[in-house]
Amino acid sequence: MGFRPLLISVAFLAASGAMADVTEEQSWTFDLDEGGRISLENINGNVTVTGHGGRDVEIVAFKKAGKQEYLDGIEIIIDDSPDAIHIETKHPKKGVGGWFNWGGDSSGSVTYRLKVPSYANLEAVESVNGDVSVSGVYGIVKAGTVNGQVEASDLSSHARIETVNGSVNATFASLSGSQKATCESVNGRVTVQLPDDADTSVSAETINGGIDGSDFGLKANKGFVGRDLEGEIGSGSARLALSTVNGSIKIRND
Repeated sequence: MGFRPLLISVAFLAASGAMADVTEEQSWTFDLDEGGRISLENINGNVTVTGHGGRDVEIVAFKKAGKQEYLDGIEIIIDDSPDAIHIETKHPKKGVGGWFNWGGDSSGSVTYRLKVPSYANLEAVESVNGDVSVSGVYGIVKAGTVNGQVEASDLSSHARIETVNGSVNATFASLSGSQKATCESVNGRVTVQLPDDADTSVSAETINGGIDGSDFGLKANKGFVGRDLEGEIGSGSARLALSTVNGSIKIRND
């Protein structure tokens, strides 16, 4: 009749889909000198970085995959010295696991949680598929992803916050003097919150979306294509550049 092979196939697929992910957690601790640099490269998974009052860097990596073979193949490579820590994520080459991986159940991810000295400089904290969050770090912050949102708070130094597909939310504890900050998206909104005593020039542009700088009395111009804004808050000593293609831009007073 042909029904038995079909039922067996359906049962096999259901059983395959019901297989639980395999996981592993790893952790490391290092010391970082004042002014030290930290960088992290991730592929699939969220990254959260939180500043604290000590000098130690705590790294927790939560690995997950559809198969043990793939999980075992995920490498976390850490190059550390007193003034710099670099973290790199490597996934197995395609084809690990053989024919039975045709359903894609061997795909894996790494979720990172970092506690770093508040004085650290985040040279590059990046993911490809995942959200990135940074708080409590007063040194330089460069954070970005391709597919996901980026949130950064307590920004007090040079900053570059960017994504391709997702929103950017940046909150500045201070923005004045020689600080330079850039917040960018391609497909997503950009929102920044500035303190009362912000002293910065502002440049903003979007193709498909609005620009709202009314909290600081800034007005956008409507061009033939898109909108742009050029203005100053205070005497305009710092520089703030905001841009997106498809999304709105908001400049808020926190």
